[in-house]
Order: sequence, then structure tokens, then C-alpha cells
Amino acid sequence: MSLEGSMRHYLESVGLREICLQLEGHGFNQLSDILSMDDDDLAAVIPDDESKKKFKTILHQDARLMKIWLDSLGLGQYYEQFQASGLTSLARCSGLSLRSLDGVNFNLPGHKKRVFREAQSLLGYGTVMAEGAWEEHEQLRGGRFGKFLCLTADIFARDPQDKRNNPNEGAAAVPHRRVKFMVDSGSDIVTLDDDIIKELQLPVKGCAKQEVPGGQIQEKPLYSACLGIGGKMLNVEVLADNVSTLGTPVLWEFRHCIDGEKHLWLSKADEFGIKS
Repeated sequence: MSLEGSMRHYLESVGLREICLQLEGHGFNQLSDILSMDDDDLAAVIPDDESKKKFKTILHQDARLMKIWLDSLGLGQYYEQFQASGLTSLARCSGLSLRSLDGVNFNLPGHKKRVFREAQSLLGYGTVMAEGAWEEHEQLRGGRFGKFLCLTADIFARDPQDKRNNPNEGAAAVPHRRVKFMVDSGSDIVTLDDDIIKELQLPVKGCAKQEVPGGQIQEKPLYSACLGIGGKMLNVEVLADNVSTLGTPVLWEFRHCIDGEKHLWLSKADEFGIKS
């Protein structure tokens, strides 16, 4: 479906005719192009913040777009079932799972798979934020396999986007280091080499109890820091260790695609202001 059809009429009906022309001028002239736009696309096409906010809000929340989307997939007959199942907006459908579609009685299994497939890129969902790989780690020499899932990311002494304490300070002025982390899904915390903690002068947040070899419980300083992965900033708690690792609280903030070569860190549904 092109902008000459339902989408053009819809945008004009909500007072966004100018945006419609901007989309066409940047090659977003197919419905699928528009509904898979991420924040970078929106910034390039719609420089005006107010118009961009209005456009995003409409894309994410207006129930009429659900009908346009389903019609574009040739599945408009399921619209009422989607509404009854609580799938009332594109935001609710963005990145949905197959299980989420169990409330819709599809006539054919291919229809369910079609909706699922298209939903994985809906509204920028699944945008690659960072890419890791199976690599050797200099802090972990030897071992039978020798390769680990690793990601290189930035660690800051504090959030460089927070201007409350230093309004004139840019991100580059905040002490930070680029660190190669090992992914550790068995941990619930971020660990950093002690030398990096001292270099960045990370503030102590409190104490954490940790079991050490021999079963003894030891108290260790707990630090606060800010972790930057693909433009996403996360406030994290850090313990000193001889290996720098990323635990489950960080992993949970992303979707993941892992194969024998790489590890893609993908945006989740709320990454671009989408609320499920």
C-alpha cells in the first residue's frame, strides 16, 4: 500500500499533510517503510520536535492505524478480534510473541506467522543497538573453548546526559572508559577491573555480600556507574573483580539474537517510546 492510499488519507485527516510530503521526499512511500521507522529515521525526516512528537504519538496509539496495518497485510478480517484481545494499537503489536496472538482465532496458520513476522520490525522494534561477538578475553586466558560472548561498551562515572549537577559539562568531560565486557547471564551485577574503578573514581553506593571460595561471605564495596550501549544509557551497580562482565540486569534491557559468529543487542518495545 502506498501513501496514495489509506496512509495518505489518514495523515491528512489528522493534520499531518506536510509530514506526508516529507515522508515521500525521503523515500518512505510504502506503508511498511513508515511503520518500521526508528528514531534516527524520524529525526532525518521530521526535524521539528513538536511535529515529530505528534507523529510518534499517533503511530503508537491511534487505533485506526491498526486497521490500515492489518489491511495492508491482507488480514483486515481479524481487526475486531485484535481489538477484543487487547491488541488495540501498533505499540501493543510491536515485537509481539506468537503466544500473544493466541487470543486471535486465525483461519490459517500462515496468517498468524505473517502478523508475527511483520510485527518484529514494527515501529522500530528490533533495531540493532550494538553488536558483540564470540571472542577471546584478555582477562580470561586458557580454557578448553577459549571464546566468550563479549561486548565492547562505555562505562561512565555518571550519566553524561544528566545536566543537573554540571549543566555546562559535555559527555566527553565525564570520566569514562571503553571496556571489553564478557557476557555473564549467571550474574545479577556488572563487574569491573579494580584499576578501571580507581581511574574513573566511581562513587561508593554501599556494600554487597559476596560468597568467596571456601563458602565464606565477604562484604565488598558496591559502586554506581553509568553504562552506555549503542546510545542507551543504563545506571548500574558495579563490583570490583578481575574480569569485567555484564550481568542479567543489563541483558534484560535488550532483546538478543545470538548465532555462531555474533551477538546482536536489539531494542525492546519501549526503546522508542512504545508502551505495551
